[in-house]
Amino acid sequence: MSTLLVRHGITRTVILTRRYAIKVPSLRGGSTGGVRGRLQAFAWGVLANQAEYQWHEYEPWAGKVAPVLRSWLWGLVQVYPRCVALTEREWGTLQFPRLDPDPGDHKPDNYGWLGGRIVRIDYDMR
Repeated sequence: MSTLLVRHGITRTVILTRRYAIKVPSLRGGSTGGVRGRLQAFAWGVLANQAEYQWHEYEPWAGKVAPVLRSWLWGLVQVYPRCVALTEREWGTLQFPRLDPDPGDHKPDNYGWLGGRIVRIDYDMR
C-alpha cells in the first residue's frame, strides 16, 4: 500500500495513510455550485461523519461496517482503520454484508477488507 493517498467523494475527502482512513468534510462543491454549493457539501460531509459515528456501534451492524476509531470536533475529523480495496473480480463474486436499515449506494468503493472480512466503509444515513 502506498504511504499517503487522497480520495475525493461528493461530500467528504478521505486521506489514506498506511494504517488509517481519515474522513473530513469537503469544500470541493455540491449540487448547486459556487460558495453555496461548497458550504452545502461541507455541511453534508459533517452530517455524514456524525451519522457514521452514531451508526458504527449499532448492534445489528457490528462487524459489518468499518468502526470509527476517533472523532474530533463534532465530525470535522474522523479516523477509521484503513481497509483493503476490493478487486473487480471480488465485487462480482463475493457476498456482502447486508445492513438493515440499508444505506444504499452499493458500489465497490463502499466496501473493503478489514481483518479478513468484508465491511461497509461508507454507510452514512443522512
